[in-house]
Order: sequence, then structure tokens, then C-alpha cells
Amino acid sequence: MGLSGTELYELYQRQYAGAVEEKRLFYTKANETEFIITKHYIHKYLKPRAKVIDVGAGCGVYTKALADEGFHVDAIDLHPDNVSRMKDLFQDRKNVNICQGNALDLRDSSDGTYDLVLELGPIYHLKNVHERVVAIKEAVRVAKKGAPIFVSFVLQDAPLIEYIFQSENPAEEINEIGYERDTALVTDNTGSSIQLHTISAIDELTDKVLETLPVSKGPRFAQDGLSQVIRESVNKMSEASYNEWIQYLKATAERPDLMGYSNHVVQIFIKN
Repeated sequence: MGLSGTELYELYQRQYAGAVEEKRLFYTKANETEFIITKHYIHKYLKPRAKVIDVGAGCGVYTKALADEGFHVDAIDLHPDNVSRMKDLFQDRKNVNICQGNALDLRDSSDGTYDLVLELGPIYHLKNVHERVVAIKEAVRVAKKGAPIFVSFVLQDAPLIEYIFQSENPAEEINEIGYERDTALVTDNTGSSIQLHTISAIDELTDKVLETLPVSKGPRFAQDGLSQVIRESVNKMSEASYNEWIQYLKATAERPDLMGYSNHVVQIFIKN
């Protein structure tokens, strides 16, 4: 039995208390690949003087990167600790606005405002398909025509390998989570508020979005590829070797045969 909506929200509040998200992408080289590849794709779509909204901004990692380049960014997050931290970080920045808000209701943002929409966290914290579609609908609403909407998912298999099959006792650890052996699907009890997806589940949601919202399908890319699966090797790489690894990730980011072993995946939608 999975967590209820209230239980999931309470777990989310505990999990992200203390603004822990601020340094996650920079703990290790393997972690940083997610930031590097995502920024690479963001820059494919950014235009001069673009206005960006960062929905589920966490502690503002992408907000900072884009603001440092001179772009105007409105950063929104649900967790009060994240919002407080961003207000401290960006208090002197005239091109950054911070507010607490919910991806399901971007009531403070007008229709057709933004040249690029980042939704890199909310979808995998929402429990059901209906809520995910509502959140994407709001992201589409505030986007300008032709604007890209980046929607991120967390896949199940990289964490399954990282935390279960690379542990000291996988046979014991796998009994601590909800897991269907016949299908190799993770169901619940992961100890996290993050909802894990498979590629087929993302396909189903993508089809529903394309059927119901005024968007076309853009690229889908792996944010970190195999970096977490082989994290020990990645973290030991020299700078030259790491640069080659980053180039490999860029070159293979859209390959369907590798996509399922990425920790994070982004589906880009383009507003019609």
C-alpha cells in the first residue's frame, strides 16, 4: 500500500527540511553530471533577454546559473526552508524574484509570460497522473507560444542498482522496499517522497499531455546517464577523463537504449 497524499506531503517536508537540496548537485562528480547536462540542454533553447520561471526551484541552483548569465528568473518552491534560503542567496539580485508556491496552481504568474519553463522537481513528488497533468498544464499556461517546458522525472532502475544491488546484502535490502520480482518494478516503501518512474510510465504521461494540452513533443534526454550506476569510477576520474565522460553523456543523452539507466530524465514539451 503506497503512501497517502497527506503522508507523502509530510514526508516531503521532512526530507527537504534544512534546505538540503542546495549542494546535492555538487557533492560528487557523478552528481554534477546532472547539472552539466541539463544546463547544456537549457542553453539550446535560451534566447537573449529570455524570461525564465523555475518551478520547484529547490535552493535555486539553476536559478543562480541563469541569473549569473543575466537572465530574469522567477523562482518558486513549495518548501518554506528552500524559499527562505533562496531569499537569502538572492536578496541583492534585481533579476531574481522568489516566492513560495505550488506547481499545481501558479496563480501569481500570468498566461504566456515566460520564454522557458523549468519544472525539474514537482512532477516526481506528485502521487497520481491527474496531479502531474495539472502541474504540466500550469507550466504550459504560463509559457509563451514556442517556449520549451522542461519536465523532469526520476527513474527507478539507477537507484535500484545504486542502493540495493550495490549494497553489501542485496537479498536482504530488497525486502525493505516494495518490489515486484516478476516485473522488477519498485512499488513503494522507498523511504523517500520521490515517486519513481519507468520509461513506459513517462511515455503514458507524455501521451496524455500531448492529447490534452496545446504542446508538441520535444526531445527527451537523460540528465545524468549511467553516472550514478558507475559513480565510483566517475568520481575517481581525472579532469581530462571526466571531460570525456561529459562529452559521452551529451552524445548519448537522447539514445533510447540507454535512457532507462539514467537517474533523471527530462521530457521537453514545446507550447503550440
